[in-house]
Amino acid sequence: MVTDKVAYITSNWSGDYFLTTAGVGLVISQHAPHPVGKAKVLQSQLRAVFDRDWHSEFAVNLSNLGHHPDC
Repeated sequence: MVTDKVAYITSNWSGDYFLTTAGVGLVISQHAPHPVGKAKVLQSQLRAVFDRDWHSEFAVNLSNLGHHPDC
């Protein structure tokens, strides 16, 4: 999960994972006042990966699943 301020990385996103396990998660908060050159903070890189996948030609709107030609 990526927010405006942090990135949260965990191995499982199922609902009961947070209630019934003592799993491991990683919270990353990096602040770079003036990134140098092509250097980007990790949140920006993760957000770019998410945006790439979210807007992929292979992504399908869940409300359209019953109407999608491949379903």
